[in-house]
Amino acid sequence: MARPAPASVRAASIVSFLTAHPSRGFTITELVRHLGMNIASAHATLAVLCDCGFVIRDPVHRTYVLGPALAATGYAALEQHPAIEAAIDEAEKLAAELAAEVGVTAVAGRDVIFLARRGPEPLAQTIGYPGDRSPLLAPIGSVFMAWADDDAITAWLERAELPLELAVYYRKVLADVRTRGFSVPMPPIASPAMIEAMAALRSEPADGDAEPRLREVLQKTDEMLLLLDGLSGSEEVVFKTVTAPIFDPIGRVLLSLSITGPDHPVSIDHILELGRRVAQSASVATRRSRGRAPQPSPGPGTAD
Repeated sequence: MARPAPASVRAASIVSFLTAHPSRGFTITELVRHLGMNIASAHATLAVLCDCGFVIRDPVHRTYVLGPALAATGYAALEQHPAIEAAIDEAEKLAAELAAEVGVTAVAGRDVIFLARRGPEPLAQTIGYPGDRSPLLAPIGSVFMAWADDDAITAWLERAELPLELAVYYRKVLADVRTRGFSVPMPPIASPAMIEAMAALRSEPADGDAEPRLREVLQKTDEMLLLLDGLSGSEEVVFKTVTAPIFDPIGRVLLSLSITGPDHPVSIDHILELGRRVAQSASVATRRSRGRAPQPSPGPGTAD
């Protein structure tokens, strides 16, 4: 793998940070502090981004925000990835049909990025909003990893530094996700401890302790993903979301479509019904964008 150029890393970090914080601007001093950059290097990088229109500077408040040129980049990206528009269309239909929040996410490098949400605002606290990023480490992003190869799954588990028992459990969950076609994240994935750890990582991405703090939270519970195998249909649980994959033309998971659950227990039968419904919408988005679901197989995530 080629070694990344420092200037490109700085530019990507600045754009990603401003995208994740769209409601305000940041001074160069704030960007340097949040992103762990040298002020001279940050100044040079911001100058190039401003010249390209990717970032603009408020001359009064001396703050930087995303520039209008990125809107054109966004439209071009939508043309190149018709699955995004198809996913948002399906999210709107699901939200209207179920009166529930529906979200669209994608993998962005080593992160999962929240692209869009439709439907009513959830009453409970949430960790996702358009532009928000979460690191792709177990169990975050399970629907993207369920159809990945074994090397990718192993890296996902190792990045989280999980104990062996929990890693084996998540491999079983991935096999269950592949079989059923959807995943069921549980409320602990949006617990106060998770939200606090994610907020710290979002605000201080260069802080070397931010991701380890998040890993520590993830390691403390094995209840973040529901393993449906063996549960009776009448059993009731509270769940966070039901999430299904949207595939690209070569059978990789490109996007996910998720329905936010209610704040009260529902039966496993109802969760299965929601799972089939969101999987159906994800399948429509896959077909509309000329994607292709891979053929069912036991897959690499199955535990020995």
